[in-house]
Amino acid sequence: MVHPHDIRYDPWTIRILALARCLQDRGHSVQLVHLPRRDAPAHAPLRELCDNDPACHDLKPRQQHVIHNYRLMKRLAVDCDVIHLQKCFAATALPLLWISRLTGKPLHYDWDDDETAISRIVEKRIFSRWQLSIYERMLPNFASTLTYASKAIRDRALKLGFPEERLWHLPVGADINRFTPDNRSKDILKQWNLDPDKLTVLYIGQLEGAAHANLLVDAAPHVIAQHHDIQFLIAGGGEQEDNLRKIVEQSTVRDSIYMTGYVNADVIPELVGAADICIASFEDSAASRAKSPLKIAEYLASGKPVVASRVGEVPWMIQDCGILVDPGDSDAIAQGILQYAANPDRRISDGERARHRALEHFTWDRGADTLIKSYESAAQNNPNHS
Repeated sequence: MVHPHDIRYDPWTIRILALARCLQDRGHSVQLVHLPRRDAPAHAPLRELCDNDPACHDLKPRQQHVIHNYRLMKRLAVDCDVIHLQKCFAATALPLLWISRLTGKPLHYDWDDDETAISRIVEKRIFSRWQLSIYERMLPNFASTLTYASKAIRDRALKLGFPEERLWHLPVGADINRFTPDNRSKDILKQWNLDPDKLTVLYIGQLEGAAHANLLVDAAPHVIAQHHDIQFLIAGGGEQEDNLRKIVEQSTVRDSIYMTGYVNADVIPELVGAADICIASFEDSAASRAKSPLKIAEYLASGKPVVASRVGEVPWMIQDCGILVDPGDSDAIAQGILQYAANPDRRISDGERARHRALEHFTWDRGADTLIKSYESAAQNNPNHS
């Protein structure tokens, strides 16, 4: 199982790590391969791998170590039944395509984001955006099977001609043993000088390309104008963090908005457990429509009422477990928060339905079930088998 980003530092790698853990727990042999950041960030690792985790192999920076990386992945591929690739970045996709061909091993592609759309937001180099767009369009042509995180990605795969019978829906999941309604303590809020007695509104997630935490900041003054006993917590870090802090400083209610920056993954379940209302705010964009938002799965698993933007997979994920509002509309987010603030009974009932929905649809174990079926299909539909 290969990912082009850093499992210890990049939060979005939780998908491949969680699925790898589930597969190993079922007795399968898993080798994880990732590309660590060239320079470690200033913040501590978001997660540490445990001794009982799947074996994890570090690639080296591609430009200087192409041969080393190729040899490492080929050595691991010789003994595997299926090569699993997440994301279409050249550093891992190109050598794996060649390795799959040489070894005769089927390639499974886990397509979880519209990387082309995200690159238009975060990538300043035109050539890099163009290159990524080509890889994302071409990679499905070489995959035996494909898992998709959203209907938008499924539609794109079908448009590219990928066979429908070899497509498998694999939405995001949550660790239902860590994200649970039993986590209700508000003591952790004191670490960021929040008042445990106030109503707490939470946004979690990396502050990267397709994040829209600014919508919650814009909504905050409208909320506090009608409900004074409330506070806002934004948990996560990323390239947008500095700019978001500047927006918070300019807010008329800046004393009620708190930001944690990067936090260890082990802290997130406690933060969600301490919240009264959770937020998943998005703009309506190609990147947002393709997402299966991790924060929503974790909110639902924790039994929390959710105010979420009506875009992409979000309505299907939320259904009757929360309040859906127009995307990109901070006033609508404020009204959703105020509805929950005024109705504690609804917060409880929606939270109970949220937990049930998470157990039914959004667990990593369910994702592993789907993955195993897709692997079996890959073995049967392997164009590289001699």
